[in-house]
Amino acid sequence: MDTSSLSDSQKLDYLIGAIVEVKKSQVGLEKGQANLEALVTRVATLEATVADQAKTILSLQMDVKFLKERDNSRDQLLRGNALRLFHFPGSDSEVNLASKVYDKLLKPILVAAKAKGEITTLPQVGSVIEEIYRAGKFANGANKPPPPIIIKFSSSAIRMAILKNKRLNTPPPEGDAKRLVLSEDLTHATHRKMKELHADDRVSRVWSRSGSLWYVKNGANMPSVPVKSIYDDLNTILK
Repeated sequence: MDTSSLSDSQKLDYLIGAIVEVKKSQVGLEKGQANLEALVTRVATLEATVADQAKTILSLQMDVKFLKERDNSRDQLLRGNALRLFHFPGSDSEVNLASKVYDKLLKPILVAAKAKGEITTLPQVGSVIEEIYRAGKFANGANKPPPPIIIKFSSSAIRMAILKNKRLNTPPPEGDAKRLVLSEDLTHATHRKMKELHADDRVSRVWSRSGSLWYVKNGANMPSVPVKSIYDDLNTILK
């Protein structure tokens, strides 16, 4: 503002007013600075709280994973003397299932194991199978597969002899029937992860060994690798 035309008293009033406005602005700036500092402090506190919560969440996730792995291991241990048989024909009213499975499948495998000296005598069905049952009901429809059979063996040595000799000594399928398949009786969680690995284009082969999963990636001379945790996602497992 041009104050040259003002009287001395008017100039004094103007200066006093200007000083007052400057002081008001300074007070406003100081309050704004104080508010900004308070906001920065609050944000820092919130960031620290969020970081602590993230650590807590991560710790809880690790605890849950540990408990799931422990329970799955215990479940798998209970299945240690069992095998799962696929494609064995029958019906909901079938009888003498143990004898049928022994005569058709287990006996030829055990004969081969005895010939190799892996077992000393050929055991009879009563000393081989401790428990046997269908894992489900037969579904309606001609093309529906029969429910798998769970076979619990009396001896871990007999079970191992069957696993070692089943590939070359499983009888061929009859007619249009599918080949009989014996595999480890995996837990639901382990079997689900095995199917995921089977379906992944990066994997050429996956199998189980004593309830644990192993896989080989696609490529020449790729090594076999154990799955450390079935509760990891596929990208973590295959990295």
